[in-house]
Amino acid sequence: MKNIILSFLVSLLFTSAVNAQNWDKAIEPTSGFASVSEAAGMAREIVKAAGVKANFLIAEAPVPNAMAVVHAGKRYVLYNPDFIDILTRATGTKWAAVSVLAHEIGHHLYTNSVNKGKIPLATELEADEFSGFVLAKLGADLDDAQAAMKILATRRATSTHPARDQRINSIAYGYRKAGGNAAGNLAVAATNSAGEQTSENVLPEKNILASIKFDLDPSGQYYVTSRMNVVKVNRNKLYIVGKLSRINDRDFPFMIHDENNNRIYIQSSGEIYNRTGTKVGKMQVYNS
Repeated sequence: MKNIILSFLVSLLFTSAVNAQNWDKAIEPTSGFASVSEAAGMAREIVKAAGVKANFLIAEAPVPNAMAVVHAGKRYVLYNPDFIDILTRATGTKWAAVSVLAHEIGHHLYTNSVNKGKIPLATELEADEFSGFVLAKLGADLDDAQAAMKILATRRATSTHPARDQRINSIAYGYRKAGGNAAGNLAVAATNSAGEQTSENVLPEKNILASIKFDLDPSGQYYVTSRMNVVKVNRNKLYIVGKLSRINDRDFPFMIHDENNNRIYIQSSGEIYNRTGTKVGKMQVYNS
């Protein structure tokens, strides 16, 4: 039953428009899991964290999930409280609801804060970036900031929404822009500027799948985490630099790609090559 519910949610993810004849009904408050006052309070915190002024109204509505819309010159964020309830229980974190609300608010506020009102609504990836930025400011870790999208986004891009990996990467990008630790709670004992090991454990051993050495950065500390993130440890902080993915290639079964879709390829032996066939590094499975 849970899988049926989640599949239904995926198919309805973040609808961006409703039929005009449904508008009077759509903006009429309904009963549900989250009260309007709770959502409005959450929205105020999101706007405060973003450092901009609200330019929208918020309301419960009989919409499939949540959406940002413009009607008769006014901006609205509409949400279905039952959807929020199901999402919260499915992810196990209340941050999922905050991220959904931040995403929809981002469709409105990103326009003012970044694009200076040049477009009516921010794109999906811009709204995802805004969501990551805000949740970092509010104190969420990256896993919580991405929790909703990991369930709701589709693996492949659709006609209206980007693929899951793109959206998750956009959240991480916004998270980093806000100064957040973009590897979430994962975070090998780091070294100081003299190369000495520090007492702070920023990446537990249990969360490491492999280490990576890049020829152009021989002293850099790079690792593959249990969540398949490629991270760099520098001055007791973690930075996500890419994602490890399996591909259907006998000679190069893995690749590392970043949010700009730059790619490098990994042989079964661990040797890493760029697109021109130049060796650029080596990956070693941790404790193998």
